[in-house]
Amino acid sequence: MHNNTMKMLINTRPLLRGIISYLLPQKYRNRKGTGGSSSAEYCYSVWLRHLVHLYNSGLITNVTEIKKVAEIGPGDSLGIGIAALLSGAQEYYAFDIIEHANLAGNIQVADKLCNFFKSQLEIPSGKEYGNVNPPLDNYNFPSHIFSKNDLNIRQQAEQIHLALLKKASTCKIEYIVPWDKIDHLLVGNLDLIYSQAVMEHVTDINKAYSIMYKWLKKGGIISHQIDFKAHELSEIWNGHWYINDALWQILMHGRKYIINRLPLSSHINAISEAGFAIKNVVPVLNNNELRTDNIKIKKHKFNEEDFKISSALIQAVKQ
Repeated sequence: MHNNTMKMLINTRPLLRGIISYLLPQKYRNRKGTGGSSSAEYCYSVWLRHLVHLYNSGLITNVTEIKKVAEIGPGDSLGIGIAALLSGAQEYYAFDIIEHANLAGNIQVADKLCNFFKSQLEIPSGKEYGNVNPPLDNYNFPSHIFSKNDLNIRQQAEQIHLALLKKASTCKIEYIVPWDKIDHLLVGNLDLIYSQAVMEHVTDINKAYSIMYKWLKKGGIISHQIDFKAHELSEIWNGHWYINDALWQILMHGRKYIINRLPLSSHINAISEAGFAIKNVVPVLNNNELRTDNIKIKKHKFNEEDFKISSALIQAVKQ
């Protein structure tokens, strides 16, 4: 590969960060926080986008069907799960690998979310939320998914405050780290497991989807928005697929979360092999600027669609 093409593929800063990480003690490599879902508007937007697609694909007819939910990788706040509780869920389990969330921040997010639901704010989609996925055809508040009884927001918000403070409450919030060590606790118990831009960071997706299958009750649902892009590592959205293994190891060294470089087809296969029936895939299309025969990841089989899809929502049901 020519030097000028390599410069386009690998951004300088993450490469330097990877090299420097070999020189630093472990305690200086990782910082707390993910830079993720600490905005109440973002959390509200993400939750309602997942919910609308669950309804549109026939996986739910009303929000009351979702009582026990789990989130993989909530990041800096539990806001998406709090939005689920404000929608009528009774139990929320937040699973992460590294602890990030803080009490004060979650209470502030809960208060803002309460106001959004009370006013039935339309789903944030403009300005900084224009690139949030999954996309929707209509960003009005989905009142048709809620019944009048589901929107007793103030009372539910009070119970969420109590749960966050670890006091007696009618709702349950469990924050569990690390998430991949507790599969025996929730077998056959959950209605919905979701994630937002997380599954691209999971090292063993086959194991992860198999664990989710165990956690869900029969008819339970997964809803995962997955980002297949190179993140900040390359100027080209799929440039990370063209970086050789030696350079990739340097780029990943010292990072809190790796990027697994798996395309859509790999997730589809892993979800199906775990036993799920896939019901809905919402792709975001992008142009492929590089030759497919130059790809450096030999252990994963790519198909033609993979080179056109930079992210996707995948929703599937446990049969």
